[in-house]
Amino acid sequence: MDNAKNSLFCEHDLNLANHLSGLLHKVLFYHEVDGLPDMILHELGHDNCFGLKKATYLVDNPDFDHLLGVAGFCKNECPYHKNDLWQNPYTFKNDMKKAQYHNDVKNFLRDSLRRRDINLNDSEDVKELGVNLGIESPNYFSWNMKHGNHGLLIFEQGNRPINTWRRNFLANIAALLSFCAI
Repeated sequence: MDNAKNSLFCEHDLNLANHLSGLLHKVLFYHEVDGLPDMILHELGHDNCFGLKKATYLVDNPDFDHLLGVAGFCKNECPYHKNDLWQNPYTFKNDMKKAQYHNDVKNFLRDSLRRRDINLNDSEDVKELGVNLGIESPNYFSWNMKHGNHGLLIFEQGNRPINTWRRNFLANIAALLSFCAI
């Protein structure tokens, strides 16, 4: 029984890795699509990937003292867009006009956390920010971006917990958001 469970677990992880590695080519091919980071975040949040309830992608720019909301994902807003985001990616931005959480995040702007020397990888301020953004049980991580910026992903797990391997994979693949124009 345990071997069957492990085989299934490995197969799910392999399918996830194969699916998400295809995002690299999609970012290259659709680099000019307006709202590309929004699409990538939605892809990561969907049930066939990490099954998140909510997620927020922000960019912290200490030089300009900005913490900017780039993209928001809420599982309840997925009916606004097409099942296959990549079927016609040029319509995603228009499809999401009624998505309240998504648009609230895109309009988010406040002072930089990094400029106040807040550690984006271990901070109660980041958890509090997540709660203020409507994420009940925030998990988060950040990464360095070019030009001294920092990416910040705050998310809430969905119904299935994210194991350590998947959390590490999410942390690594989320950096792909940095390659999308904002």
